Amino acid sequence: MTRRRFPVRAAALALVLAPLLLLTFPAAVPARATLPAAAVGPTAATLGCRLYFNDAGSGSSPTVWQDTFTLTQSPAAPKVGDTVTVTLTAQAGPDNGPVGLNAGDVPVNVTLALGGSLSGSATLRMSSYPARAVAPADPLGPITATGTYFAAAAGAATLTVGRVTFANASATTHCSAAGDRDHKAAPAPTSIVESITIGGTGTATPPPSPSASATPSPSASPSPSLPPSATDDPAPTATDEVDTPAQPFGPKSVKLNCKTLSSLSAWTATHTLSMSPSNPGRGAKVTVSLKFSAGPKSGPVAVGAGDLVPKATVKVGGVGSGTVNLTGPAYGAIGAYAALPGATLTGTYTTSQPGLVSLTVTNIVFDHAQVDTECNAGVDPVTGPEATSIVAKFTVKSRAATDDEGEGDGGGDGSLPTTGEGGVTALLLLWSSAVLVLGIGLVVVLPRRRGIPRS
Repeated sequence: MTRRRFPVRAAALALVLAPLLLLTFPAAVPARATLPAAAVGPTAATLGCRLYFNDAGSGSSPTVWQDTFTLTQSPAAPKVGDTVTVTLTAQAGPDNGPVGLNAGDVPVNVTLALGGSLSGSATLRMSSYPARAVAPADPLGPITATGTYFAAAAGAATLTVGRVTFANASATTHCSAAGDRDHKAAPAPTSIVESITIGGTGTATPPPSPSASATPSPSASPSPSLPPSATDDPAPTATDEVDTPAQPFGPKSVKLNCKTLSSLSAWTATHTLSMSPSNPGRGAKVTVSLKFSAGPKSGPVAVGAGDLVPKATVKVGGVGSGTVNLTGPAYGAIGAYAALPGATLTGTYTTSQPGLVSLTVTNIVFDHAQVDTECNAGVDPVTGPEATSIVAKFTVKSRAATDDEGEGDGGGDGSLPTTGEGGVTALLLLWSSAVLVLGIGLVVVLPRRRGIPRS
């Protein structure tokens, strides 16, 4: 699946069109015979897909995904009051695009519509996909997404795969029935439908959710709480529990581009992106920490103590969404052409649904009241910003956050490392840099502030 031209490894679905084949259903069984396991497939089907940058807009780059699908449930013959586990498998998965993917880059979410005697929906998940690094144009590999529903009423019912979402951190792909449309806002039910019978009589009340009595600790910080997206389904049960080791980024050397007024330059430093706690429960306050070994070099004008503050924006992807704003301590006095010290920037946010979460640094700003310097992976970091390759991942567990996790302790020691590798950035050119020559007159222009508001 294609993502923007970020240094983050990213890819677009480049899929091959194939005819839609009819589903096969289990043969009828004689009365009193033992029912076979309820299942659909293996059956071939074709889905339509669109790519959504930052999971926004109406989608672009329409593609098709042809695969062999199987939909099963356990117990095979559920009764009223049962919690039923449903699994959707895809034999090959979609094909990778022109850029390789890392393992776990695209978690899979499947929306399952319940019909007949049942109502509502269920979500099936595969929190880490693909299972291995995948080269360009290769199949991403088999998919096994699992979730549950509650058998609330007896009678004939149906399970219909409505939409499959590949929740990439930079470019999400939504797929539904064959055809090109806005598969996120207007998905069409697929042909993957299982007809079942819920045994027993009457109706049953679903058991309380594990989160019913758990309320996230309120945060005094202005950092945002990330609610589940509008397309997500009810809170998962304990059967959705996942435990993927956290994947902090670095320490690793990263080259970024910076812009101050109209001046462009490169900045290379060692970056580390981490989170604490690394495997929290739902409703936990997570501290995100970005540490770099050295900043760029200052320009020809000295900077007073407290006038310059390093800040960063981190995009939350995977099962999460939104952004986290990180801030470091203000720098002391900085002389002209001096290398900025390294810094540790921190911020917090509150987790929501369980699954794999990705954290991508999209922008780093050296914030000054008069002139900002913006650094990211874009050729022009201001007019054409691009997310950096600084990406960390961790898993939110399906259990509710503990008291300790609610406090959000940890993440970054606030120290300032010694200076190291740094680019020659014309940082804070101030008066000397913004000049307009009008006829024979020389006008010094101080630009309006455009950076992240100072905290």
